[in-house]
Amino acid sequence: MFELVVNSIPLAIVASIPLLLAVEGELLVQRGGIINLGIEGMMLTAAMTAALAAQLTNSVLIGFAGGIAGAASIAALFGLFAIILRADQIVTGTAINLLALGGTAFVYREVPAFRQPIPQLHTDPVLPLAWLAAPLVLGAILWNSSFGLRLRAGGEHPEALLATGRSVRQHRWAALMIEALLVGLGGAYLSLALSSGFAENMTAGRGYIALSIVIFGRWKMKGALLGTAIFGLAAALQYALQAANRGIPFHLLLAVPYVVTLLILCGVAGRVRSPEALGKP
Repeated sequence: MFELVVNSIPLAIVASIPLLLAVEGELLVQRGGIINLGIEGMMLTAAMTAALAAQLTNSVLIGFAGGIAGAASIAALFGLFAIILRADQIVTGTAINLLALGGTAFVYREVPAFRQPIPQLHTDPVLPLAWLAAPLVLGAILWNSSFGLRLRAGGEHPEALLATGRSVRQHRWAALMIEALLVGLGGAYLSLALSSGFAENMTAGRGYIALSIVIFGRWKMKGALLGTAIFGLAAALQYALQAANRGIPFHLLLAVPYVVTLLILCGVAGRVRSPEALGKP
């Protein structure tokens, strides 16, 4: 069993890249006071637009750009309602997820281009970006820059930020666009590197898992990395157990990563303090 766990680590590192990028983006926006429940829809849309762009142009680079554009469009829609119109963030995010789920499925079925082959990703620059560069840069932005200080102030005490003459909306928009960049990369990586194209609902709840990992990590980068590693290892282990044919029912193995997530949430429930203005318009 120990050997099985060790052999699953490389797969866990690669397979959890889309989730990690989503976690990093969500941590940033939640520090600014936004609960982006629509992150699932952002990633799903990014996966679809990335696959479509890559298939139409036969370019992986343009595919990733298409993924970022798809995520940015969903982020703009979320920001319009949640930041500008001050709608309820949970309701807005839920509506966006339902829209993305139905919209991507419709486009996938109606557009013949999705039947074309996906160009191969020969090098993987996203892996060091997700696990090394992004955590270091985002950590420096959040805790060692004036922008990060103001963003966190907007998530704790927006009135204090307004008293300095700064705009809470502008900082939240900036954080949301950074999240769109990260989630767009994650969605594109999911369809272009981890899969051979787009499939309906291929994110399989990664956006919701990202929300739980941010809570588990207590809105800190180290905790986010640890939570992602735990979930990624659980997911990779269930793949390894399927391949090993240990006689465990297939559907039980599929549930392993999500059971681990529930156990994590049960362990931290009531023991963490979220940003004071989280979810407040």
